[in-house]
Amino acid sequence: MENIEIEKLLKGWIRTQHLICLSNQFIFETVDQTALEKFEHCILLLGGQIRSITAIGNWPMGPRRSFKILRAIALIPSSNSKSLVIYWAKRGSITTRYHEIT
Repeated sequence: MENIEIEKLLKGWIRTQHLICLSNQFIFETVDQTALEKFEHCILLLGGQIRSITAIGNWPMGPRRSFKILRAIALIPSSNSKSLVIYWAKRGSITTRYHEIT
């Protein structure tokens, strides 16, 4: 995966409120294990590291069905994250789409 593709994917997650920035940390929340694996791969390719991955709650999907909300907290070196932080400041949110559950 090239840096342009990685940045495009991360910016998409910022727009959909899956990814937020808090100081020097990037917080990613999803119910999709595959998306979490892609996020981890992107962070590693940018020279960052995943600090933690935890299940933080359940997202109800009908009367007897729910999905686990997964949260990953990552650190990316500031040299590689500057454009993402600027993009998040312009188009991002201070809460993720699952903030009401957590």
